[in-house]
Amino acid sequence: MRRGLLGALLLVASALGAAWASSRIETQRGSADAGAQVLYLPSGEYLKAISLGYPEVLADAVYIWSIQYYGHYERADRFRYLEHVYANVIAELDPRYIDPYLIGAMIMSVEANDAEMALRLLDKGIAANPEEWILPFDAGFLCYDRLHDYPRAARYFETALRMPQVPGAVRRLHAEMYNKMGDKRASLEYWSEVAREADSDYVRNVSSMHVHDLKIEVDLETLRAAVAAWRLRDGSLPPDLQALARARLIATLPFDPEGAAYLYDPRTGAVSCASRFRLRRSAGS
Repeated sequence: MRRGLLGALLLVASALGAAWASSRIETQRGSADAGAQVLYLPSGEYLKAISLGYPEVLADAVYIWSIQYYGHYERADRFRYLEHVYANVIAELDPRYIDPYLIGAMIMSVEANDAEMALRLLDKGIAANPEEWILPFDAGFLCYDRLHDYPRAARYFETALRMPQVPGAVRRLHAEMYNKMGDKRASLEYWSEVAREADSDYVRNVSSMHVHDLKIEVDLETLRAAVAAWRLRDGSLPPDLQALARARLIATLPFDPEGAAYLYDPRTGAVSCASRFRLRRSAGS
């Protein structure tokens, strides 16, 4: 076993040494191409074939080397083969190795400023590790925080929620993505689930504030839409909000979370709420 392990380490050392030597040749030729030494790094499939049964050891060695290599910030054009190193070499050698997916995605998104490359790497990790919630969570947070692509973030968070031992923070982020998308009803439904199943005072307080505000926003949307429907039908404004229920334009007349009636101005058709928002006030509320 020790001989095999030593042989595997020597193989990766030889491969990386060859890459370094090649890059030195390129530099001496005047190319000054920092990516040259990565260009000669063999594919993961090739390294696995010659790993003597120790592909995980090679994955460790290449991963450690990659952190050192990408830590040299003075290198020009060092990101040219970034996806090759992490997706085609390390991930192929050891698809179950979680850290390189996370660190590689961070380098791709933060340093190389290529979020889509990072998501491709994370997608590969998700496919190979369907029980690891951290990978779709990382992808979802990347879509939320950097791309502001909330529907895509919600899909990644939904994937994470299907996995075991997922923390509650993922459920809260998932619920909030629908609010970011403007789907207040779906967000209210998901935040209500979080509130019902809260296992701490912190989660209970945070979720109840979201439920409080979202109920107001959903109720105001419902009432304003009903007022608009009355106006379109009759060419005038309803005399009061109760008339909307009598005309079956709404199922029942809602009250705000404090139990107070919503305010209505029959001269303008404006609907508002006397209760204060606990987290935010939406435009037009």
